[in-house]
Amino acid sequence: MNPRWLFIICLIVSFLPSSRAAQSSREVEAERNIQVAKQAQVQGDYAQAVASYQAAVKLMPDVPELYGNLGIAYYLQKDYDKAIAAFQQALKKKPALEGPNLYLGMAYIRTGRFAESIKPLQKALSLNPKIREAYINLSASYNEVGKSEEAVQVLQRAEKFLPDDEEILYSLGTLYYDLMMKSYRKMAEVAPNSYRYDQVLGKSYEERQEFSNAVIEYKLALQANPKAPGLHYALGNVYWLSGHYDEAKPEFEAELRIAPEDYMSIWKLGNIYLHNREYDKALPILQKAIQKHPSLGLAYRDLGQLYMQTNDYQSAAKVLQKVERMDPTEPQPHYLLAATYRHLGDTAGAKAELEEFQKLSKANMERRRPSDAILKGADEQKENLQPIGQDEPDAQ
Repeated sequence: MNPRWLFIICLIVSFLPSSRAAQSSREVEAERNIQVAKQAQVQGDYAQAVASYQAAVKLMPDVPELYGNLGIAYYLQKDYDKAIAAFQQALKKKPALEGPNLYLGMAYIRTGRFAESIKPLQKALSLNPKIREAYINLSASYNEVGKSEEAVQVLQRAEKFLPDDEEILYSLGTLYYDLMMKSYRKMAEVAPNSYRYDQVLGKSYEERQEFSNAVIEYKLALQANPKAPGLHYALGNVYWLSGHYDEAKPEFEAELRIAPEDYMSIWKLGNIYLHNREYDKALPILQKAIQKHPSLGLAYRDLGQLYMQTNDYQSAAKVLQKVERMDPTEPQPHYLLAATYRHLGDTAGAKAELEEFQKLSKANMERRRPSDAILKGADEQKENLQPIGQDEPDAQ
């Protein structure tokens, strides 16, 4: 049982006189039934909670919060039609109740009445713009009734109020993925022989690390349209990811003939030269990548490594310090700086950087999965959004 449920229930008590002597016998009996209902709900005895709230409502029929709590009990009992009726009664008496609006919207969803759920969920958010479940379920309802643009907007708004909420981020990512797949399926229907369709298939294989299949699809796309921006980079990137640098290099060069501004092709070309220890070629290319994209930390990192490998440790330290500032949570720059400081004779600095590297590496190891694994197997996700958080919504 979510502890915040009890907050809703306890609100009822505040409407009763604080002095038992001042209470009528009806109020005393109503309060007794409320306490019994609260306890039953905590214990999961929803039938008893319903019966006790019904008794309290009969004794105090003018208290809208009682109807709201009766509706919650019905909702937990999965008797959604009766829950809807109770919430409607509560809102008829007092429209600005957060909990009944939220639960009414979710009860409508439970009964497949998605269009009807939109208004009460919107009302709940107008009363409290930080209700996670209202955003998630409102977005799902919009998506179910074919209003995908509104569904996205709801979750984008939610992200502003709840930027670190994993359920909001998951729902937004799932919705984006769902819309992407709809677009790709339509592409497959209207243009199955298009180079873009081959490109999409190549990207799908690439994300699953099926690199040989990705190469086939990207090559088919290039045969159909050899001058399309992005295709040579895509093919080169698959080669680069799989360690086939000799095959990757001409693809990045071909991409730059089509799109000279493509800083990723520039950086990866420089990275290949660095890997091959062709420092005189790597240096100007990495510098160019940084010029094209001053916040590309990976290019700075490679430049720092280049300076290390050519024994220019003063320059390496300056560049790697910049990389460290750009992303303080990334372990590798700290390791490279530790090695650089050792060569410069800065024992204390080397020790501090190595300790930071070990701390950040341990933190990364303790994560359940790497962030770059999020797209692998993405095609196995469910295609349709489903409302979540409906069994025990976190409402006030």
